[in-house]
Formats: sequence, C-alpha cells, structure tokens
Amino acid sequence: MIRFVHGILREKKEDSLIIEAGGLGYGVRVPISVLSEAPPIGEELLLHTYFSVREDGQDLFGFFTEKDRDFFMQLISVSGIGAKTALGILSCFRREELIALILSADSKRIQKAPGLGKKSAERLILELKDKLQIEDALPGAVETEEPLSGGFSEAMQEAMEALLSLGYKQGEARTAIVKLPNVEEMNAEEILRSALRKLAF
Repeated sequence: MIRFVHGILREKKEDSLIIEAGGLGYGVRVPISVLSEAPPIGEELLLHTYFSVREDGQDLFGFFTEKDRDFFMQLISVSGIGAKTALGILSCFRREELIALILSADSKRIQKAPGLGKKSAERLILELKDKLQIEDALPGAVETEEPLSGGFSEAMQEAMEALLSLGYKQGEARTAIVKLPNVEEMNAEEILRSALRKLAF
C-alpha cells in the first residue's frame, strides 16, 4: 500500500499530477480541488494516497489530507460507487460539505455530482450516514463576524458551523436555527436537517 508520495511536482495533467520521488515519476489521479491548489511545477508536494488494484488496471489517487483520503475510501466502499465516480464526487463537493449533505439526507444536492443518479445518491446516504459524525462536517476553523455560541447549545453551535461550511451566511443560518420549534431538545444532526429544510424554502 502506497500511503503517501512526497516529491517534486513535475507535470500537471487534466486529472492527475506527476510527482518525482526517489528517482521515479508517480502519476497520481486527483480531484479538481487538488489540481487547482497544487503548487507550481518544480516545487515540493506531499499527497496522501490510495493505491487501487483492479483486474483492468492500477491507479494511484491522491489528496492533500489523510481525512480526504480516508473519506474517499469510505465513498468507494458504497455499493456501485467506483474510484472514478468517487473522485468526481470529491471534485464537485468539499469533504465537509458532502458529509453535511449525507447527514441531512439531501439526496437532491448530492445528485449534482457527475455519475450519480437518484438511487446512487440515496444509497450513498443509506450506507454512510451511520458511519459519519456531525463533527466530520465541520471545517478546521470557521471565521465569523461574531461568536457562534452566544446563546447556543453545543448541538446548535455544531449545526451552525456545518451550515456555514455549506456556504450559508451566518445571519440566515442563525435565524433558521433559532426559529426551529423545540430546538433545545434536538441533537446536532436533527438541527442541521431541519434547518436545511427551512432554508430550502
């Protein structure tokens, strides 16, 4: 198992990067986010990788973080989702964004990823929902204009941060949460799901 590749970036292709390490050139398939944020040619780069071996070929897939690599492995564990489809999904959504959509069972938005139909999106939710936590949907740090936790329970704050990671503005996310009936009795996933339904209208 090749767990990471650390070397000099030698070439950028349409869907992959060529990294020279130890005298060898590794072709690593990457999502669009990695391709667009990769350093200039000739600079050092470390990618956390997954080595896929199949009857019809071998591929090395690379990501900036171990969390992204491990989540990619969770995606390909879902029935009917192969490595190429999983890469396309992660090119369409950030990891945190996709996890939030899975936890809120938003199959319509997940279907926007290439290669995913209604049944595949629903299967993705069904098979991964219980394996993910609301904390997985939170970015490492969320910059806001004011403290998130003012008057909010821990569950409300976690749901708030997940909404911000999905691109909602702080004001509209806060309003959606505080207007939920019995919000104090709900856990973070229930708050996130209910708030997303409210924001959809």
